[in-house]
Amino acid sequence: MRRRLSTYHLFTVLLLCARIISSSSFTAPKSKHHNHRRKSAINVEPSVIGGIVVATGATAAWWIGGAKDRENRANYAEYEALQRERESLAFVQPKDEWLEEELSAYNGENNESGPILLAVKGDVFNVWKGRNFYGPGAEYHIMAGRDATRFLAKNKLEEETGEEKKIELNIAERANLEVWYWTIKNKYQFVGNLSGYEPKSTEM
Repeated sequence: MRRRLSTYHLFTVLLLCARIISSSSFTAPKSKHHNHRRKSAINVEPSVIGGIVVATGATAAWWIGGAKDRENRANYAEYEALQRERESLAFVQPKDEWLEEELSAYNGENNESGPILLAVKGDVFNVWKGRNFYGPGAEYHIMAGRDATRFLAKNKLEEETGEEKKIELNIAERANLEVWYWTIKNKYQFVGNLSGYEPKSTEM
């Protein structure tokens, strides 16, 4: 792993620079009578010292300002890697047609990291990204691993009785279903069609 200069180390370097500068003296030119003496002080123009201070300050500001950006990039890279791992674990091979009985194996109860399938208007979606909505114990878990069409149309989270299932959806329920369908379609992965779906049962 590549080692990075920490902010602490940077300020240590700046402190050393400050000590070197403070130890330097600004001496006026000596007369020719003192030329034979060994110089013991560093003769540096004040403008040069000022330039060093400005440059050092600019470097410190650049490093401190960029530290947050570097941290954000590192966090985002970690998040992306985690998302790829989750997507891999929740992958299910798409196929042309699914039986509703097959969907029940993908309700999220057998594998907490696996795929979660549900059907809406004859389309089957992998809604693993919405695990907090459709996973075990979540609000909409009743829809997972099955055809959720009538639940969504009626905005109900309870099982229908046999008699209720025989009643066709009314125009308001079909309109409501259309909104839900496009919301799910735009958010989750399509993985196939539901066998036996009757388009006339939901069309406007």
